[in-house]
Amino acid sequence: MSAVTLLPGETLRRLDDTGVTLSVAVDPEAPVFAGHYPRFPLLPGVFLLELTQCAVRRFAAGHGRRLLLESVVSARFLSPVTPGAEVTADCALTAGEDALWTVTGHCTADGAKAATFRLRYREL
Repeated sequence: MSAVTLLPGETLRRLDDTGVTLSVAVDPEAPVFAGHYPRFPLLPGVFLLELTQCAVRRFAAGHGRRLLLESVVSARFLSPVTPGAEVTADCALTAGEDALWTVTGHCTADGAKAATFRLRYREL
């Protein structure tokens, strides 16, 4: 099961030559909250990474490119994301040599920084 299916309905907030911003409302009834964690539900960090991935895919499609995740250079989870939060992934993309792209992204939940990512993609 993909994290995207559990966080459907992302909204494109920005798409330009330097990056992309997507947001999604976290459904409080999503099945993931039943086990993560009982009596203190938190959105697993992989969902933030997946939302960032979704944003990069939207950027690539909007610019006629195909980008494949090559590596997660760094991932930091800074604050919890709770059911019902509005989560935003904001990504800056930079083309480099040898068809490599660097993505610097951060996710916020209801305005508070929840995670930062540095990712590397290869253009196909």
